[in-house]
Amino acid sequence: MSLQPHNMSTPILDRFCVAGINYHKADIAVRGTFSISKEDFAAIAGSARAQLIRSVFVVSTCNRTEIYGFVENVMQLATLLAEHTRGNIQDFLKYAYLKSGEEALQHLYKVASGLDSQILGDYEILGQLKQAVDAATAHQVLGPIMNRTLSY
Repeated sequence: MSLQPHNMSTPILDRFCVAGINYHKADIAVRGTFSISKEDFAAIAGSARAQLIRSVFVVSTCNRTEIYGFVENVMQLATLLAEHTRGNIQDFLKYAYLKSGEEALQHLYKVASGLDSQILGDYEILGQLKQAVDAATAHQVLGPIMNRTLSY
């Protein structure tokens, strides 16, 4: 018997991904093309369920649109987002960042803390994140791991 710690969450963490655009690379017109309304999110939630994506949420503000979820490949999220906007996947990918695993989780915490805001330390993002989590919960697309990660 080995005393080596066994990290059973590694495969799960590897599937945590984010696809998004923000003010760093995309101007306001581009960000507007990929913004997500409450109605758009309802459609995303339906598509996610149809694709058996059990955990997904979207943060859409004037400075960013990001889709987070547990998927096999981050392109699933990028495609899901682009399909429910006025843009297309090719244009989205010109400006997008795609992250998975620990990098995606670190990005989420950086966003939540306001360290990735135009105004450093902007606290409004926490309320916007809470709204995104509440919407995902209401549409039953916030799985138990994501729920536990984002409970605050």
